[in-house]
Order: sequence, then structure tokens, then C-alpha cells
Amino acid sequence: FFFQAEDGIRDHCVTGVQTCALPICMSANPNSEMSNQLSESVAVPFLSFLIIEPDPVMKNAIPTHIEKLIKERKYPDAIQAIDAALVKTPRNVQLRFIKARLQVELRDFESARNTWIEITQQFPELPEPYNNLAALAANQGKWIEARDYLELALKLRPDYVTAQGNLADIYLRLSDRYYSSASKLQPNQREYGLRAKAIKEILNPPAKAPATKPVSPTTKP
Repeated sequence: FFFQAEDGIRDHCVTGVQTCALPICMSANPNSEMSNQLSESVAVPFLSFLIIEPDPVMKNAIPTHIEKLIKERKYPDAIQAIDAALVKTPRNVQLRFIKARLQVELRDFESARNTWIEITQQFPELPEPYNNLAALAANQGKWIEARDYLELALKLRPDYVTAQGNLADIYLRLSDRYYSSASKLQPNQREYGLRAKAIKEILNPPAKAPATKPVSPTTKP
């Protein structure tokens, strides 16, 4: 069961993964090698990043020296360089998204949360940071907080498909919680237990058995 967050370049590099992975597209150039520089996976439950970000403020929004630091996996240095660059270009939203992405890579989730909150304050028209805040809240099991962030994202963009899917996932989690609780508090109401079981099967589908090859009959000489 995977939760999608957003963090790249819309219309330039879109990557969907069905693992707890946090890939990122760092440049407006679709042939950029930056998307391969960060680790392919970060063990974060309920986080699966679909790489989309608001259009960059400028065509080459990522300074070369910051790209170099990221390629060298010097993430703390890259964050410092981003902070310095933001002093000169505070409206560079792409840099801010990348900063949060690097903070997640370093597993500094509280700093990533603060960075996304700053984006919501400076760019209140963007729904993506609310989706990402919901992903972090979901990672901590804060389903109500995640739901509220996603509803904010959908108020800004009602056709925001990623937020719609994530919100549906949150409602499934909440339904599982409350149907399970209700079935324990009132076990004679079998319907609660049946519904909780059905939702659990959606959340945790059984693994498919590997296909077995038919055994060819052997002939004796």
C-alpha cells in the first residue's frame, strides 16, 4: 500500500514507483543525469514519490554548483548552497522543493516538513507541498492530519489526481481503524468485522503465487 508525494518537474520528468522510494528529477532538462544521483530508495513507510513539481521559475533553475554537489552526494553541502542561492533568488520554488527532497534523503523529516510549510506560505497557490506534508503525516500514522492537508490541496486544485488517490488511501486507513474498533466494542454487529476484513484485504492484498511451469513428461528409453 503506497502513498504518493510530489517533488520534481511537471511535464519534464515524471517517475512513478511502486516501492517506498523517493526519486527526484532535478533539472528542467529531460536528459539530465540529476534524476539518477539520489538513492533509489529511502525506507519511509507510506511514501512513494510521483515526481512532479510546479514549473521552474527559469529554464535552468538549478545552479551548476548545486547539481555538482548532489551528483557527489554531498547533500548537507548542497542544502547550504541552496540556502545561499535562495537569498539571491527567494522565488525559486524549484530549489525549495529540492531542498526538502534532500532533507528527506537525509531522513531529516522535521526539516523537510518545515521547508514544505515555508513553501505553502510563500506560494499559497501550490497544492504540491500540501500533498507532501500529508505524506509525512501519513508516515507517522497521523491520518487525520494527512487528510486535512490533502483536502487543502484539493481545494487549490480539485482535479489533482495524486491528492485524490492519496485521500482515498487515507479514508481506507480511517475506515479500517474505526470498523475494527467498532467490531471489538460491539462484536454482535458482524457487519463491522466483515467490512474491516474487506478493507484490510484491499490494504494488504495477498501475494501472488509464482507461476509454475508444467512438468514435461519423461519417456523411458
